[in-house]
Amino acid sequence: MGRQKLAVLAIGAVGLAGALTVAAFAAPERTRAGAAVRRPSDPAEIMARVPARDASELSARRALASAPDDVELAVGLAQAELRRARGSSDPRYLGRAQAILAPWWRLAAPPPDVLLLRATILQSLHDFRSSRADLDQLITLRPDDAQAHLTRAVVATVTGDYAAARASCAAVARLASAVIAATCVAPLDGLSGDADAAYRRLAQVLASTRAAPALRGWAETALAELAIQRGDAVGALAHLEAIVARDPDDAYARAALADVLIAGGRAAEASALLAGHEQIDSALVRRAIAEHATHGPDEARLIQAMRDRIAAAAERGDRIHLREEARFALEVEADPPRALRIARDNWAVQKELADARLFAAAAVAARDPGAAAALVAWARATGVHDAELDRWLGQLDGVR
Repeated sequence: MGRQKLAVLAIGAVGLAGALTVAAFAAPERTRAGAAVRRPSDPAEIMARVPARDASELSARRALASAPDDVELAVGLAQAELRRARGSSDPRYLGRAQAILAPWWRLAAPPPDVLLLRATILQSLHDFRSSRADLDQLITLRPDDAQAHLTRAVVATVTGDYAAARASCAAVARLASAVIAATCVAPLDGLSGDADAAYRRLAQVLASTRAAPALRGWAETALAELAIQRGDAVGALAHLEAIVARDPDDAYARAALADVLIAGGRAAEASALLAGHEQIDSALVRRAIAEHATHGPDEARLIQAMRDRIAAAAERGDRIHLREEARFALEVEADPPRALRIARDNWAVQKELADARLFAAAAVAARDPGAAAALVAWARATGVHDAELDRWLGQLDGVR
């Protein structure tokens, strides 16, 4: 697999800088009240827009319909859907990719390329156990598959298996470019308590290497996250603003930039940044938070839209990212006990720094330090230092 192809797929798979996705996990705090049904009165009203498909893709889909067992054709179309999912943070594209792979989806041993895509989709849907199983199987079949090792590193890191993640990053270092290898290991170095050195090493590699735009954006996102961890809001803003300027469709970078603005007391700017992107759940929840913080003109509409979206997902048996739902409960609905319960459920699924920060903040707001015992144990075991998390944990020590 060529390095350019690897970079494109890797960015789609990376959970450490992953987009908000829908995951089918049951949780006791999920409200199942039905979402309001909206029926437009004007038949000419546009309810949603879908992107146009190019002629080559339409031709490929017709060809696949005529030859549904053509795995190579199916893989190419599914990869295109995954790239759309990465760029838009819209989980519907994950469903489209899964539908394309339907003839092989339930096989115990599908073709290797399908195995990789299935693992990537499952990872994006937060089914980390199944994704890891597929990746382990694929690496047994193709031990030199750099993409499989990279995705496995992501899954292992998100679930707290840092030894496995480092082993996978070591394999990536043998098989892929220096930028990909450095971006793989940098978050792990940051989690082990050395964010400053991790930032310097990745920045040096990126500065000394000519990287494709997509790959550079991925590495810069990792740098921005390390800057946030170090408490360097100015540096994080610079990285994220550069990414969004180059690629306005990078939904994750836009959401991360909004987070930095909100944290810095610039909620009105965050709201303006996210305006027009509310079809993406991650943008909607952040804009609702920003409008609530400033009592902006769209506050009531966006809060109701977020509640409707949560309810609609519950009706389908899905749920939006637990992190986002907990944050909405904490920052908009002012319900710390509920936010804490959801944040704790989220921590059981994934263990990124953003999850840790939210878990600690909710425990402080709920005045329930005992609920965060697992988080405190994790922080001590890893030796992690994070500017915001350290502040929350310090406050947690003082909560009685």
